[in-house]
Amino acid sequence: MNLANPIYTEINNCQDCYKCIRHCPVKGINVGQGSASIVGERCIFCGNCVTICPANAKKIRNDLKAARNIINNTKIVVASIAPSYATEFSNISISRITRALKMLGFSAVSETALGAEVVSKETANYISRHEGGIFISSACPSVVELICKYYPNLSDSIVPIHSPMVTHGLMIKEWFGKDAKTIFFGPCISKKREADKYKDSIDVALTFNDLREWLEDEGIDFDLIPENEDTFEPNLSSMGSIYPLDGGMVAGVSADLEKNSTIYMNFSGADAIRQTLNSIGIWDSSQKLFLELLSCTGGCIHGPGTLTKDSTAIKRYKIQSELNRKNTRDAKAAATTPSIDISRSFSNIYPVQKRQHAEADLLESLSAIGKQSEKDEINCGGCGYDSCRDFAAALIDGQAERNMCVSYMRKVANDKATVLLQKIPSGVLLVDEEMKVVESNKSFAKMMGAEIEMINEANPGLAGANVAKLVPFHKLFSSVLSTGKDIMERDVRFSDKVFKVSIFTVQKHKIVCAIMRDLVVPEVRNDEIVKRTQMVIQENLETVQKIAYLLGENASRTETMLNTILEAYQIEESSER
Repeated sequence: MNLANPIYTEINNCQDCYKCIRHCPVKGINVGQGSASIVGERCIFCGNCVTICPANAKKIRNDLKAARNIINNTKIVVASIAPSYATEFSNISISRITRALKMLGFSAVSETALGAEVVSKETANYISRHEGGIFISSACPSVVELICKYYPNLSDSIVPIHSPMVTHGLMIKEWFGKDAKTIFFGPCISKKREADKYKDSIDVALTFNDLREWLEDEGIDFDLIPENEDTFEPNLSSMGSIYPLDGGMVAGVSADLEKNSTIYMNFSGADAIRQTLNSIGIWDSSQKLFLELLSCTGGCIHGPGTLTKDSTAIKRYKIQSELNRKNTRDAKAAATTPSIDISRSFSNIYPVQKRQHAEADLLESLSAIGKQSEKDEINCGGCGYDSCRDFAAALIDGQAERNMCVSYMRKVANDKATVLLQKIPSGVLLVDEEMKVVESNKSFAKMMGAEIEMINEANPGLAGANVAKLVPFHKLFSSVLSTGKDIMERDVRFSDKVFKVSIFTVQKHKIVCAIMRDLVVPEVRNDEIVKRTQMVIQENLETVQKIAYLLGENASRTETMLNTILEAYQIEESSER
């Protein structure tokens, strides 16, 4: 566990499913001893692994203790609440949300959307100062991590200004004083990473799930809070409220730029973003192109730190409805935008050094998992990687284990079963519901005679052969298949041989297995003689024990009866005297 990172693995819960690797857009996960751990240097903290982990083994770092410590030891603490609160706490008024946070100890509550509005304006100003080029939004920290780590050649295209969260934190210090502390609440895990880097702006970043836990711990229920005069400070936001929607930032930036001077595009979700970044090189950079990129499909409204799982349509409706309510209600006058510097660089995020592997090394790695030729590279994705070659590279880098390959493990299992089957001295025959052979071993073919042995040479295992034509006791197989009742150690005569046959179910009414021993074979016959002798001795002992018990019981009963008669006689004789 590395609590320096916002996401970590609870190793005891990890169950070898590799689902996190499949859904990780950058494969920032190492597998060792069956456990998948997050590698902070490669992770972009999108939270996909947290959302999809079926065993709940991927955890979000809990920063509630740090937040409580700030509340208990600081005079002024302001809550910065992300605009997607409208989807997470829908039908709860601003006054109730504000009062609930003040009950936790906050001095004031302010909308992160106010920072978003400043970011939109500064982004528009930055674009307007350039003749052309591609400009990528800096609002989503996961996207910033992705570009800086995996597309470093595009880092210069990111607009060099802070995210709405960091910007809002700087604004709060201007409004409430430089000693004021800020705790952020939102849907995003990567905001925790960003807050770790910019402690001078944001002291702690929590998720909406963290907020729910905090309120529950303190026994605060929104439904029990009466409507009041509390509201967001220093004023309500406007266009910044739609930032969590796919296309929300485009709406804000385009409002501050000349029409027809810039092309606007917005994409969300890891696949769409990677496709976009991969194709940037073919675009005409003489024109102005602004790209709004959000890591979560549909926007921040589907962030991994949220609980509500409504559809994108419902969440968009709630966000836009909240904006309409704000625009129609009486609100405080807009505060003067602080004159703060929100520029930044991205030099503190280092590119991931991807190793280049020689073809010979890749082929050797592929061979180790049974991929001897290109046709063996089925690229099924069972290991979590997109291709067998990607998996082979991960093996070389020490990021994966061979048993992650489904086809390799299936082959290993089949090989072990085949070796075991062929080494068993008893005859083994697997039969399906159509009375066809699934598999058999050489010992069975040998028991059936020279003709069957020849057929087995041509068709190893006799797969597909008609059982009725192989063995005279085929009705025993039919019986077990139809009834599901196993037949154990039945003596069966065939030609001049005597077989001891056991037939049991492998898959009920689908597949049965027979194990046969030839009682004429000396070693089997000797073994059977010993076994049957032991059985006779055991049965005789049990009979003797039963006889002894009965004799003992009878003697005891006779003694009791005689004693009773004797006592009665003595009593009668005494009375006569």
